[in-house]
Amino acid sequence: MKHCRMTLCAVLACVAAGCVTTPSARGSGMQLAGDIPAPSAIIGHQVGADYKLARWEKIVEYFDLLGQSSDRVNVRRIGETTEGNPYLLCEISSAETIARLDEYRELQARIADPRMIANPADRDRVQLNAKTTIIVTCGLHSTEVAASQMSMELAYDLAVGNDPRTREILDNCIILLVPCANPDGLNKVVDWYEAHLGTQYEGGWMPWLYQKYGGHDNNRDWFMLNLKETRLLTRVLYHEWHPTILYDIHQMGNRGPRFFVPPFFDPVNPNVDPLIHQSLLIIGGHMATELQERGKTGVVFKAIYDNWWQGGNRTTPYRHNVVGILTEAASAKIASPVFKEHGELRGGYRGMPDYSPAVNFPEPWPGGWWRLRDIVDYEKIACNALFTLAARYRDRFVANHMALSDKALRLGAEQPPYAWLVPPRQRDPGAAAHMLEILRLSGIEVHRSTAPFKADGVEYPADTYVMLASQPYRNHLKDMMERQEYPDRRQYPGGPAESPYDAAGWTLPLQMGVSAIEVAAPFDGLLERVAEIKTTYSKPVVAKTTEATPWALNRYSNDDYRTANRLMADGEELFVLAGEHPGAPVGSLVFRLTSDELARLSKRVPANLIPLSSMPDDNLIQQMRPPRTALYQPWTSSMDEGWTRFVLEEFDFPYTTIHNAEIRAGNLGDRFDCIILPDQSLKSILNGVSDKRMPPPYSGGIGLDGAMQLERFVQQGGTLVLLDSATELATDLYRVPVRNVLDDLPNDEFFCPGSLLRIRVDSAHPLGYGFADEAAAYFSRSQAFVTGKAALQESAGADGSEGQGSKGESGDTAPPSMTDDEIEAKLAAQPVTTVARYADNIVLLSGWILGDDHLRNRAAVCEVQYGAGRIVLFGFRVQHRGQPHGTFKFLFNAIYRSTLKDLDDG
Repeated sequence: MKHCRMTLCAVLACVAAGCVTTPSARGSGMQLAGDIPAPSAIIGHQVGADYKLARWEKIVEYFDLLGQSSDRVNVRRIGETTEGNPYLLCEISSAETIARLDEYRELQARIADPRMIANPADRDRVQLNAKTTIIVTCGLHSTEVAASQMSMELAYDLAVGNDPRTREILDNCIILLVPCANPDGLNKVVDWYEAHLGTQYEGGWMPWLYQKYGGHDNNRDWFMLNLKETRLLTRVLYHEWHPTILYDIHQMGNRGPRFFVPPFFDPVNPNVDPLIHQSLLIIGGHMATELQERGKTGVVFKAIYDNWWQGGNRTTPYRHNVVGILTEAASAKIASPVFKEHGELRGGYRGMPDYSPAVNFPEPWPGGWWRLRDIVDYEKIACNALFTLAARYRDRFVANHMALSDKALRLGAEQPPYAWLVPPRQRDPGAAAHMLEILRLSGIEVHRSTAPFKADGVEYPADTYVMLASQPYRNHLKDMMERQEYPDRRQYPGGPAESPYDAAGWTLPLQMGVSAIEVAAPFDGLLERVAEIKTTYSKPVVAKTTEATPWALNRYSNDDYRTANRLMADGEELFVLAGEHPGAPVGSLVFRLTSDELARLSKRVPANLIPLSSMPDDNLIQQMRPPRTALYQPWTSSMDEGWTRFVLEEFDFPYTTIHNAEIRAGNLGDRFDCIILPDQSLKSILNGVSDKRMPPPYSGGIGLDGAMQLERFVQQGGTLVLLDSATELATDLYRVPVRNVLDDLPNDEFFCPGSLLRIRVDSAHPLGYGFADEAAAYFSRSQAFVTGKAALQESAGADGSEGQGSKGESGDTAPPSMTDDEIEAKLAAQPVTTVARYADNIVLLSGWILGDDHLRNRAAVCEVQYGAGRIVLFGFRVQHRGQPHGTFKFLFNAIYRSTLKDLDDG
């Protein structure tokens, strides 16, 4: 039996609310409402009340009290968030089940991996005794506030309810409730909302991300596992509880349907089992029916959201035999009600072309007031519909879960591919180890060979990593390792491309620059399961000496940059090799250390240290001082800026965050060598968010004054690094001899959503140091450049006409045509070097591209000499979502290059 341990304030609140403890009812399998504090007793208002929100601390207080007061509820702190808040998991079931949670976790583990089942009798026992285990995640996207508020009321109802429906749910289900999957963001949103109540900014945007690094992209991190919150929940999903169903509760815009339920829109991903789709159909139908019975209109299904993409909180579990549910409710203005006239409501979505009755949208909402409480009601009805269905068909859900696990094991043993191999010899061993470790954390079984073996007639050495396809999470392994082939989908036959909901391709070895081999035939080998994968580099034998000897880092591994940054932070001298030297390629980072210093360094960071027989001649090296790097953070809550911060911090790059006012203030060269602008359109860079939508000092952008200060910074010797659409600053405003050839192409001629494209890299150029000749670039509606004379002629008008020119996005007017002499003078003043090009033949590696002829052999990475400095243009996001480790080096090299003014560019 649990005892109610309340703070004095909480006790007084409960007394005021009429909560009287009756211990005789606890432990008997029956709860009375008087035993349990209602949420309003703790948070001071009704859940879903207009203009009222509970901060995370109050929600934690409530769940702690609930866990102490009810024997149906167990509340655990499973870790801390990125910014140090407690992350809660609330386990809810019957008192008898809660008392035996370890036994039920073991049953779930056997369902997820039937190899743990000894015999048919044991299988029958597991299926007979297991509960339908459902995890419900609330508030992953923090501006979607309803679910975290609703979670308290949902838990309260389950804790106090003694009606037949609640008893059926408790007796047959285990509910794993995550009250808030992003507590840091919830507090940020509540604080911003309350600070602007009663102003024109009420319910509007925040100027910063609600997850420190990912913002909205925290729901794109579920295979990469960059964020602490993602890792915490991933551990629960695939190592602790192995749930059968996951329900991820979200909100959407408020000009369309009121509520989305499954099934989803096409296309179908081949690694999502048909049984998952059929289960979604049943669950979504049950939710929609109960919503209709309760008079909740505006419910749509089979529209907007698809099941293709990987990396979401509900999509990654599909590949782990989990039925992943998504609902999306129309939003209020945070907690402020909104009024919508019927004429304001619209369609225009995939599967919902207009706002009128249809088979998948049978009763449109008529319009009127829409409140936070409406969202809470829709979400609670959906939860209870799911719980009832899962309870009533417990035997079917449990059996289907086990059947999916059995099928994965069987198919992996009976048909290709039979395994994926990751040989020990890798260009970037750190990236290979990181890839294997995140796969292991996501439940994939990773083995290492203890002796040489043959697969598909090829001999592989000992220490080769092996991931056998015959394992329960086979579909996740396949989806990570295979190349995606997104179908050619059009809005109508021969028409424009139909955009996927998110990425079309994500193949992990390609993104990370890792060599991985698919095995097509069965093979034998001596394998041992690996419990943890760490980066290992060969350790050179070093004679103990007090004299510093020369060493090199060849930049092949991203870890080399972390090592170099730590060396510079320690005050060690670091040099860049600009010519040939025995044992080290051009671009290597050279330094001297004693044997003791080397031993201390090796303990701090994994590094591929290359011993040199001698220090290179002075004319072959240049000392590199620590770069003074600035990262522009717009007040537009830029996810690309957040991910850039994440990558810089992961590899120990020191940087300073700068905002609009600091750029406009000028004198940037006095403080910085390198300034990075993340992916952001020119219009957004210049104008930011209007002061009608964002209060000062957060409204506006850098303006033309800021743009001129950045230009002055470059002209005086600085390096300006522009990512993806931020390159418009250079191409459209500074008019460098570079143009994006994809501008204004309609998407029936060219379209490439999130996909991996093949690029060829000039590894002799300082921006290409450490690269192989080819890499995979993550391209998402990105850029492809023409450079030099062709770019200038194109900017002046393809027909060579003179006059007023064309108008760009920034609102200014292009200059009239340039004469040949003017073109030659500009090219001499602003020479362009192309460092990487899209391939001239096979471009697409994974995903989908329409009209690839438009970017074949076009420039992807350029450097423009601009005055005494340089502008680096990355046509794609080299650090996208912290995923493409294979192209991080472009960003790192640009930073290092900013202090090397005199190196030969090759």
